[in-house]
Amino acid sequence: MMRIKRTFLTGLLALLLAAPTLGYAQDILTVTTPDRTESFTLEEILAMPQTTVVTKNDYVDEATTFQGPALRSVLEGMDVARGATLKMVALNDFSSKVPAADAFEYDVILAVLLNGETMSVRDKGPIWVIYPMDGNPELHDEIYNDRLVWQLKSISVD
Repeated sequence: MMRIKRTFLTGLLALLLAAPTLGYAQDILTVTTPDRTESFTLEEILAMPQTTVVTKNDYVDEATTFQGPALRSVLEGMDVARGATLKMVALNDFSSKVPAADAFEYDVILAVLLNGETMSVRDKGPIWVIYPMDGNPELHDEIYNDRLVWQLKSISVD
């Protein structure tokens, strides 16, 4: 009986340790409009056409390479108009209101890679909203820093 219990516990422990690598796709972003809701896994976001932005901001010390889909593409895919307002919400429930026009005027991206690597929650991931600040001096303003939402979990369209 003791051997069966030990074998069961060993197997259960092995299963629990392997669970993160079994390929279960977990949604990391939900986008909601008045008409529909779409959820995306990291794999789905990485499969979208990627945009690379090399920039500095108040949260990185040097020019850093960020990669992810253009926010504009995600909004167009959801039929979001330029005049809409986006409520960006982070894992810790921090939120920021962002005009959708930003995505159409600048190469704002939903960064999932930082210097070629996925970002952990500890490293502001899995998604960090990034503006191309270095190429656009007008973006060097506190209002845009508040729009650099890291650990993004949802976007709702008003």
